[in-house]
Amino acid sequence: MFQDFSLRHLPALYFAFSHCVGAVLAPLRGTSSVIGLYGLPPQIADVPETWPVWQAGQGRIILLGLLMHIFYWRRQYAVCDTILMGLAWLGINDFVVVWNHGDRTWAWFRLFGSFAFASMGFFGLTQGPSLERKAR
Repeated sequence: MFQDFSLRHLPALYFAFSHCVGAVLAPLRGTSSVIGLYGLPPQIADVPETWPVWQAGQGRIILLGLLMHIFYWRRQYAVCDTILMGLAWLGINDFVVVWNHGDRTWAWFRLFGSFAFASMGFFGLTQGPSLERKAR
C-alpha cells in the first residue's frame, strides 16, 4: 500500500486529511467552536442562524478532501497537484472573509498557507519530475 509513498506526497496527504477533519470536528466540538477556530469572531460563530450556511460550505470542503484521497490512492498524482493549485482560490476567498469579519492576522496566515500549498501543486511536487526532465 505504501510502496509508492514519497516525502513529496506529504502536502497532498495533509490536504486530504485536514479537509476531512470537518466531518468529525463539528459533531465533537460544535459548530460555533469550529467557526471560531476558522478565525471568525463570537458575534458570528455563536449565532445559530449562521450554522447551516457553515455546514453547507464544510460539506463542499470535505468533498475536496475525499477527492484528494481517491486520486492519491489511485496514484493520479497530477490530479492531486491540480487540486492543490485550487487552494490559491480558497486562500483568497478565506482571506477576504476573515479579513472583513474576523481576525486579520489569521487572514494573512490562511492566505500564505494556501499559496504555499498551491505553489507545490503548480510545480508538480506530488507527481515528481517528469520523464522528460529525467532524460535531460
